[in-house]
Amino acid sequence: MTVNEQAPIQQLIQASRRIQLALRITAGTWLASLVIAIIQQIMISTKQGGQLPLIFAIFIEACLVITTGGTLIMFARRQKIVQRVWHILPEDQLRSVAKVADPITGVTDLGTHYLVTAPLASITIAKDSTQIEIDPAAPQSTYRQQSSYFNAHHLERWLQPVGVDAKTFLAALPDDRYEALVDADHQTDILHLTTADYDRLQKAAEK
Repeated sequence: MTVNEQAPIQQLIQASRRIQLALRITAGTWLASLVIAIIQQIMISTKQGGQLPLIFAIFIEACLVITTGGTLIMFARRQKIVQRVWHILPEDQLRSVAKVADPITGVTDLGTHYLVTAPLASITIAKDSTQIEIDPAAPQSTYRQQSSYFNAHHLERWLQPVGVDAKTFLAALPDDRYEALVDADHQTDILHLTTADYDRLQKAAEK
């Protein structure tokens, strides 16, 4: 990882921390303004006081505009930093793959699905999510599942040059980018067929 690649990651962490602080300040400002408004209404209704001085009302409105506007600007700046970080993020390298395989006795084409017959049970799998591999040397056909999943250890290693831990980095990402990185797991169905089983499947589909 180059110095130019490390910089936006540090900027992202700092921007996230500034946003958290800005949100607290903004919430506090709005809460204080609400309390002042309630107190003023109570004083007016009980005839114990009048309207706030104009200059004080302008000051409160200015504080609200500055804190709210400043927070929105910080969010916009963070989005630009995220774009840069996302460009250098090695997504493929941050995922791991798990595979399982079970022997099958046959496959039947059901139109939109395959019926996969195994010694202990039979299942149907959608055609559009199924890959077919032909292996002339295979002694028996197998049904495989291949799952990819986010690996935080890979992310930790990638972040080592920056001195940022994976938890802090993930917390700094906006929700949509976090979900795109962490929750993008998918499963692939693979039919690893002998030549004979594949030929039978093809002939059945042609009928």
